[in-house]
Amino acid sequence: MLASYNGEKYIAEQIESLLKQTEAGWELFIHDDGSTDCTPVILRRYEARYPDRIHVLDGPPCGGAKDNFLRMLREVRAPYVMFCDQDDVWLPEKMEVTLGEMKRLEVKHGAEKPLLVFTDLCVTDERLHPIAARLSAYQKLDPRRTKAKELMIQNVITGCTVMLNRALVKLAIRPENTTGIIMHDWWCALIAASFGAVSYVDRALVLYRQHGGNSVGAKNLNSLRYLTAKIRRPTGIQNSLLATRRQAALLAETFPGADAIFREYGRLGGKRKGERLRFYAKNGIWKSGWQRNLGLLVWG
Repeated sequence: MLASYNGEKYIAEQIESLLKQTEAGWELFIHDDGSTDCTPVILRRYEARYPDRIHVLDGPPCGGAKDNFLRMLREVRAPYVMFCDQDDVWLPEKMEVTLGEMKRLEVKHGAEKPLLVFTDLCVTDERLHPIAARLSAYQKLDPRRTKAKELMIQNVITGCTVMLNRALVKLAIRPENTTGIIMHDWWCALIAASFGAVSYVDRALVLYRQHGGNSVGAKNLNSLRYLTAKIRRPTGIQNSLLATRRQAALLAETFPGADAIFREYGRLGGKRKGERLRFYAKNGIWKSGWQRNLGLLVWG
């Protein structure tokens, strides 16, 4: 599933990388979010060239990547789904390797369980020159911190690397009101970690292009500029934590069988600072990297 918006500069290169995949059994579904550049023209050209493989979905703009992807999850009836960003490049074996790991998970846990597979990425500049071999190292993230309570407060999974099975898709689209969902990938990861399984493939299978128009992008935690900006604007950290509480509360509301920790965390904003810190310590809820945990202790 590819969510596009004003992507004329890079989208053709991304689609070409999909056409070069070693795994042949795939179809591409694209929904454009109201582009004002030549993106729609490019997409229709590819659809005309590959009518059995590439499908441009009609419909009004969604207003952002999260709701665009969630919309496609509701519409596309596929046994497995991968999220695709318009400005990256996938290495040829990405689909094959990810699908192989998904099949292994299904044998181990059963296809009826919600399952998610994700990989690492190679961070590049806009011309695809490498900046960092692994996004996880660049951002000082531990990609193996995928327990539900760990993902509750910090997402270590990048959406453009994931594959979801059908069982996970069915659960992910339950909420009619998606306001409490921070991002589609984070939401899916929480559900898989809570009720099924999450697996990390320790390979960088995406060239993660960084440029001025990135919707999210890679942040260098070692950058003095990044750290200074965070310290000067603590409301950003506070708002981020508030968003994670809203998302946890939505998960608890949507799935009554979820771990009680989601409900507790969702209500944490009404507690005093000391009670919040005790909650983190008691449940072992910390983030990757001392910088992030310092922010949690000070402003959490």
